[in-house]
Amino acid sequence: MSTIKKGKILVVDDTPMILRIINDILKNDYDIIVTKCGEQAIKLANENIPDLILLDIIMPNISGFDVLKSLKSNLKTKNIHVILITGGNGENTEAEGYAAGATDYITKPFVPSVVKHKVDFIIEHVAIKRKLMKLALQNGEEIKT
Repeated sequence: MSTIKKGKILVVDDTPMILRIINDILKNDYDIIVTKCGEQAIKLANENIPDLILLDIIMPNISGFDVLKSLKSNLKTKNIHVILITGGNGENTEAEGYAAGATDYITKPFVPSVVKHKVDFIIEHVAIKRKLMKLALQNGEEIKT
């Protein structure tokens, strides 16, 4: 018997072990798309419009901050929630991420139950927003994103 998935999540990290761990934490409830590359993350986000992106900050070629800025500057992807994943805990890093449009942070090493809670909370928020938008459309109201 298969379960209905709650949403689609794109996980971006250059460490295969992190990708496996996050996939194992979330795979029962969500459709998971993974990539190790920032450029590929931008492409996948545009093609799949996930409900949430878990994005590592420190990656080769293009940083998570650059990926986030690219996503937020694109009309198609600007409203996707992004949780940044970081091994550091610098105050400036966190402030920079929020300024660039991040929704939240997860620090490495992470606690699986905390990751699951943060993801569930944001996905629930996305589902509520969709329901409100649907009601607004049915009532002929203007929708603001």
